[in-house]
Amino acid sequence: MLIIPTSAEIDSLKEMRINEYLKTINWLKKNVLDSNIIFIECVSKGESYIENYYPVYYSSCHKNHFNNKGANLGLSLKKFFLENKIDDELIVQFTGRYNFISDTFFSCMRENPDYDFYGKLIGDQYFTGCFAMKKEYMVEWLNTTDWEELNFKMINIEKSLRDYVILKNLNCYHLDKINIDCNIFGNGTLLDRRII
Repeated sequence: MLIIPTSAEIDSLKEMRINEYLKTINWLKKNVLDSNIIFIECVSKGESYIENYYPVYYSSCHKNHFNNKGANLGLSLKKFFLENKIDDELIVQFTGRYNFISDTFFSCMRENPDYDFYGKLIGDQYFTGCFAMKKEYMVEWLNTTDWEELNFKMINIEKSLRDYVILKNLNCYHLDKINIDCNIFGNGTLLDRRII
């Protein structure tokens, strides 16, 4: 299993964000010892403090003119898989600022190993703050999605993911609760805090 938390080192609420990333790093080091972990830095082009704990891949493809943060995330993930040979069959992707409060998500995957996708439905979309997908489907979704169109039409990455999962008729494990603590931002401003 490959775990790819994403980070975006920006100045807005910088101290709070650093503390969130460090909390996630500490949790991973204590609770997820048997997995390959690589952070994807989506904005900064190098020298992240995260390198002191885990390898960091710098996607260097952030488009400042994009209003759709999910489209930028999709571009970063796509570039990561294009430039890195990944042997792991299952990919866990989550927002590195979000903090797990239990290992519910990882336990579900260990106890139910034969699914193509693990995630939480919120309405008719998937929560993209934390989900897992078999690598072949993750790569296909990232490569067949038009991220420019998603940005232009302001289509949520959550909807794009749900549409792909339905189109491919993936075998899904839907969690009622992931048990992840999320500070939700909008244009750099803290909007909400939820446990999902």
